[in-house]
Amino acid sequence: RHTKMSTASLSAAAAATAAPPAPLPVPPPPAGSASAEVPVQQASRPIVVGSCAYWRGKEAEESKSHEWTVYVRAASPDEDPGLFIKRVVFQLHPTITPSTRTVEAPPFEVTEQGWGEFEVGIKVYYHGGERAVDFSHLLKLYPEAEVAGSPARELSIDRPVVAEKYDEIVWA
Repeated sequence: RHTKMSTASLSAAAAATAAPPAPLPVPPPPAGSASAEVPVQQASRPIVVGSCAYWRGKEAEESKSHEWTVYVRAASPDEDPGLFIKRVVFQLHPTITPSTRTVEAPPFEVTEQGWGEFEVGIKVYYHGGERAVDFSHLLKLYPEAEVAGSPARELSIDRPVVAEKYDEIVWA
């Protein structure tokens, strides 16, 4: 069984310090059922799905104004995602060749250059299973206003645009 659970935005600093939660408890099967003798083991791992984009400056080609990386990583910087993630498949915009990228070892990330924001499809395969947990991530290249109602901050080659969300992969 594959389930995607609670999504919440975290800053990079909060995500880096988040302690991984304990595995979810598995309720006992009904008495007399065939599965009563073989308990189902369930596991979960917190992950961060995100992107980091840098504006390349006024001298960059218009079609390559930004360098960006989209990634899947463990929520804890001390945890090796390769211990539970087998591979990650990133589905990029169809104008990027090749648009499907498979990464089979950490770091689970893809770096490219471009000018536009788009939705990235992400499939995470874990060790011990062939079905994927699906995620979607909006690649952000342009900064948003830091305070609602104020103008967005200026583009800067020194200040990246980071968009991350915390999630969990759960499997049984």
